[in-house]
Amino acid sequence: MLGSVTSTISLRKCFYLSVMVFVLSTLMAMVIIIKLSPLESVRCQSRGGTTPSIEWSSTSPGANININNRRIDNDSQSENTNNETAKETNDDNNIYHKKMRNNSNNLLNRMSKLSWKMRSKMKPLLMQNNTKQLDINYNIHIFYYPWYRSLSYDGEWRHWNHNYLPNWKKNDKRVFPDGSHRPPADIGANYYPSLGCYSSNDPQVIDRHMWQLREAGVGVLVVSWMPPTAPDSTDSLMADLLDAAHRYNLKIAPHIEPYPGRNPINLMEHISYLFNRYASHPALHRAARNNNGPLLPVVYIYDSYRFPSSAWWELLSERGNLTLRGSEIDAVYIGLLVESSHRSHIKKSRFDGFYTYFAVNDFSYGSTWKNWKDLNKFATQNGLLFVPCLGPGYIDTQVRPWNAENTRHRRHGQYYETAWRSAMSSGANIIAITSFNEWHEGTQIEPAKSVSNKDFTYLDYEPEGPDFYLNLTKWWVQQFTEKFNFL
Repeated sequence: MLGSVTSTISLRKCFYLSVMVFVLSTLMAMVIIIKLSPLESVRCQSRGGTTPSIEWSSTSPGANININNRRIDNDSQSENTNNETAKETNDDNNIYHKKMRNNSNNLLNRMSKLSWKMRSKMKPLLMQNNTKQLDINYNIHIFYYPWYRSLSYDGEWRHWNHNYLPNWKKNDKRVFPDGSHRPPADIGANYYPSLGCYSSNDPQVIDRHMWQLREAGVGVLVVSWMPPTAPDSTDSLMADLLDAAHRYNLKIAPHIEPYPGRNPINLMEHISYLFNRYASHPALHRAARNNNGPLLPVVYIYDSYRFPSSAWWELLSERGNLTLRGSEIDAVYIGLLVESSHRSHIKKSRFDGFYTYFAVNDFSYGSTWKNWKDLNKFATQNGLLFVPCLGPGYIDTQVRPWNAENTRHRRHGQYYETAWRSAMSSGANIIAITSFNEWHEGTQIEPAKSVSNKDFTYLDYEPEGPDFYLNLTKWWVQQFTEKFNFL
């Protein structure tokens, strides 16, 4: 009885808070429509004391936008200075309009903060039933990167000390930083991990990550992999990752990264090596190519479109001269779709499915949310798996300082929520999250903390807290599971 009363009260609170947020959002929309002031706030963050909140535009992160404080008296300066009455009138008008704009700005800022405050109070209510452990959903995949190394654990830094990458736009004459970052104070990321600059080799870190993903209900880690001979290879960690995943009843699918000299022939040789070592492990993720087919390992192949479809056909078609179908390295092979034309490439290559990877809406055809329904329809018509990939946001300006135009601000979870809704409405029954810990590109849902050095202040998840995106993921996994009635 007490439980039902508590549930009723919680639902009632949730309803009232939802109504209040709706009313506030409507009021804000009305204010915007009548053009009191442009609302560009994408991050509300307090650093303590009296530090003002910073408003960033979507095209120039870090720029303080306040167009309503520009002086608007250029015309009055050209008036006859001897006409004191006209000057005073113009000055009065300027002061009046400036005051009105400032008042409008203040009103919008207060409404924005109040809206986020109400939303932050409502979210725990929406997620309060998630205190119980979710059943794992193996149709939720997440990209995982085990390439980090620390000086204290490994004797060297890797990836935390990432280089600034050269600008791919050769006609861009702007000057940007170069060289490499110097951890632990300065890292190649716009956010800073709660665990600090950890080593992916550390068993405690691995165990912590597996526990976090298990709590969120995510079933499959798509683990970045390259063969032992490749630079930055992660093969030495696969056994430990598989063992740790198995302890939490999670699964692992390899994500074949590009590496020097990769081609379809040696790629199959390297996958043969991978299967010979790990195919018997119970944590290796398997799925059926069709309803009546056997369970086969699942393999993601990044940049698959760089090889011609004719080369893939020889390997993935049952009629190919080098076919691997029915062999010991037969698998569910999932290629990357970036451009619209890649649909034909995927089909002609005889891939079993395709994924979109990028967490940047509108960056590519595949990553654009509005295209996912059509892509799912294409996949269904051709007997393919479609895996839309969503993320909480994107920012990589600590690695690609010239790439601000592709930043996608998180907006306190709104971006992530919209991506989830788009993926679920597409009809796809497998969803991948980009990513758990790709810190360089700011797509991680791994907990982050507030950190700053003398030159840079790292982004964080405040005011919702370091675990916000894990909790939000858990909530959406539950919605996805209920919608598709997964058991």
